[in-house]
Amino acid sequence: MRIGLDFDGVIVDHSEHKIRLAADLGYRFEPWQTNTNVMAHLVPEEQYRNIQDIIYTHLTLQAPPVVESLEHIRKLGGELYILSARRQAAVRFAQDWLQQHGVYDVIPAQRIHFCGKSNEKGDYCRRLGIELFLDDKLAVLKVLDPQVKKYLFDSHGAAAKFGLEHSYNIVSGWQEFASELEKVLA
Repeated sequence: MRIGLDFDGVIVDHSEHKIRLAADLGYRFEPWQTNTNVMAHLVPEEQYRNIQDIIYTHLTLQAPPVVESLEHIRKLGGELYILSARRQAAVRFAQDWLQQHGVYDVIPAQRIHFCGKSNEKGDYCRRLGIELFLDDKLAVLKVLDPQVKKYLFDSHGAAAKFGLEHSYNIVSGWQEFASELEKVLA
């Protein structure tokens, strides 16, 4: 089975940087409010884009992995792909993070793809034959073909707290995703 994984918010954890940068703008956020589905509604678009520009460049290298992400990526079954929506100027920072954390030892570079916009992930999934996708952004899951099994990564419980409308499988962390994947692969 070909499994697609998002990068930001699923493999790398930007929540502490988002909290700090939002505080610099006068916002006080709890970790669940840093979820991209929530934060984009709480911060004006221009400020949110500025936060993303900072996080997805030099702060990427300082960001920790999402809890248990690297351990589970090394153990997951299936053929793993990473599909990340990053502007071209931010791609090298993600590549450096992946190198620094040994992800290329598990997922070869030819299975790691960067697209310019989130809505392009649907096209990548079609071309690559992705059958199951894990992302923290509802808008991405919405553009995937119906036959792709969709999982919403929600490590801080934002879907319930913010009342996010969805019809996807929700996993609260990597252990839960690994358990769900075992059932699918069985």
